[in-house]
Amino acid sequence: MGEAKQKRSATQKLIEQYPFCYFCGGTRAATTREHMPPRSLFENSYRPDKLVMPACADCNKGTSTADLAVAIVSRWDYHSYSPDHAKLVARAGVQAPEMAHEWTKMDQEGGREKARRHLRNQGVEVPDDAGLASIGPLTVRQLNLFAHKAVLALYFEHFRKPLYDDGRLCAFWRSKEDFARDGLPQMILEMLPGYATLMQGRWNEQETFEYRHAMNEADGLFGCFARFRRSYFVLGFVAADGNVLPSDDDDWIKPSDLRSTAFNDARFLKRR
Repeated sequence: MGEAKQKRSATQKLIEQYPFCYFCGGTRAATTREHMPPRSLFENSYRPDKLVMPACADCNKGTSTADLAVAIVSRWDYHSYSPDHAKLVARAGVQAPEMAHEWTKMDQEGGREKARRHLRNQGVEVPDDAGLASIGPLTVRQLNLFAHKAVLALYFEHFRKPLYDDGRLCAFWRSKEDFARDGLPQMILEMLPGYATLMQGRWNEQETFEYRHAMNEADGLFGCFARFRRSYFVLGFVAADGNVLPSDDDDWIKPSDLRSTAFNDARFLKRR
């Protein structure tokens, strides 16, 4: 069977088993397969065919820039970039040029040296010749959107159903600089004892992606802490019944409102 037919067959089987989109609260029919992490996070887009979710075409396409932003930001290193980095940046220049332009703003008015001093004041050891880039509000918006998308994907992986609109989720992202001084928060790691990564036989993508998690299936509660390559981390929580949450806590979002919130709510222009 050809590769295209195999993909169609795999998509058909997934949708037959799970007919609703995992991302938008199960409000629309699934028509595609969505990968978490996205293929672009892996070298040459080559990854095990695991952690695959049913998605509607609008959600799949509508979060593609968020996927691209994380594929790039997660590769950022002080000295070297992966072979795919330049290709992804060029793609961002076409797909989301205003976002890509934010990354070079540091070159203006001594911004690079200011950033280096700021990081060192925070206890981050930054070499003098380190490569640095800006993360502005347009990039932050996409990183926030992806964080929520990742949490919904991992919820689906463990519960095998979308988070419906009765439920709520919250998600936060952090960079490697946030953990450079004190390391990963042990309290979070202890609270989320389960461990998983992408594996297929002897093929193990632990260096690219891994996560901790905990769940209470009876109450529909889920938490996760995920690492994407070395530079992007996501912490998130899900409650299948939003009524158990405080009514005045605006960190929690209804899944069907997520994409509209990401593009219309000022909160998503700031790091969550």
